[in-house]
Amino acid sequence: MPRRSVVRRAMDAVARPPVRALSKLLLDLSVSGTDHVPAEGGFILASNHFSHLDPPLLQLYSGHDVRFLAVDELFGKSMFLDAALKHGASIPLDRDGYPVAAMREAIEHLEGGNSLGLFPEGRRVERWGVGDPKRGAAWLSWMTGAPLIPVAIHGTQHTLSPADRGLHRTAVRIWYEPPLWWHNYSDRLDPVGSMTADWFDAVDRRLSDWMET
Repeated sequence: MPRRSVVRRAMDAVARPPVRALSKLLLDLSVSGTDHVPAEGGFILASNHFSHLDPPLLQLYSGHDVRFLAVDELFGKSMFLDAALKHGASIPLDRDGYPVAAMREAIEHLEGGNSLGLFPEGRRVERWGVGDPKRGAAWLSWMTGAPLIPVAIHGTQHTLSPADRGLHRTAVRIWYEPPLWWHNYSDRLDPVGSMTADWFDAVDRRLSDWMET
């Protein structure tokens, strides 16, 4: 492991407890299901996506140094966002073309026993469930054997989001769901599509009753 990565992980481990305390002061925050996150080994966090707050919150409460795939159009938007993307060693993803380099880097990262985060909706959205999820998370699980952990997050649509660009105190709920394993889909006609559909259903079970708030 590169020395810079070791140092960054050590710093993150030290900073995590006070940052968690601060996040609970700034947000009315509730988190459940963290026992579904593996203690070690590569895994994929796949979440719905409302806000710029989603990646740091998901990483913070997973307890791991999660590296996120980020669409390339995010880079260069602001010094603050660029710094956050650089700190998280985000992998730039070309949304308009076929992201060969990004997928190769993501596979190498997972095969090294590391954790990866991505958003199957492909971008921040104003409402959950308005478009079909992309298959990249399930494909990476299929290619590497890493478990795919569905994550549902609600409340961040009210802060740093397309619907509300300001930073506000709001109630946020995060649910880490039981992992999906590629070998449970090996007999399906379309294993990647089936896993993607199960990811959607796991998140939808949490969010469907909340979407009017």
